[in-house]
Amino acid sequence: MIRFFASLATAIPLLAVSLGAQSTSSTSGAVRTAIDRGNAEYIAAFAQPNPEALARVYDSAGARLSPNGAYSRGRAAIAAEVRDFVSKVGPVRVTLETTDLWAIGDLAYETGKWSYTFTPQSKRTATIGGRYVTVWRLQADGNWRMLADLGVPGTSMSGSAARHTGAAGWRHRTR
Repeated sequence: MIRFFASLATAIPLLAVSLGAQSTSSTSGAVRTAIDRGNAEYIAAFAQPNPEALARVYDSAGARLSPNGAYSRGRAAIAAEVRDFVSKVGPVRVTLETTDLWAIGDLAYETGKWSYTFTPQSKRTATIGGRYVTVWRLQADGNWRMLADLGVPGTSMSGSAARHTGAAGWRHRTR
């Protein structure tokens, strides 16, 4: 199982790069609207903060992939991971900037930039960010849910709180 996710963590960025080399996009406006709606749910859940609402943005078999091969799989595990994070930092202002989106069958591949801004108790405001790759799966009800969500930290980080909360390894997205 761990090898599967390690392979997935390697394959997703490579897939995104190879898809990005193609000159045409197969993404319809309806798919983009649905993905944007999912991202808006993600952002609202972190702002509240509401870990259960955030977990519902994921497919029932969805996974949050983190640095060093760590991951949370399934809505209950994702909610627990997010609950732990927001207990340390409070509400999170998420920004997401979609760079590319491809829909192939019942899967959509999204790349972009993310940032999280938060203020842990007794600490200064911190902002962390990076790039992300998200694989979305079309559901039977017509909605799209995250199947795999991989954030790559490192393009922006400020404040000592990011280091002291363990948030430096998180891919939190805002739009």
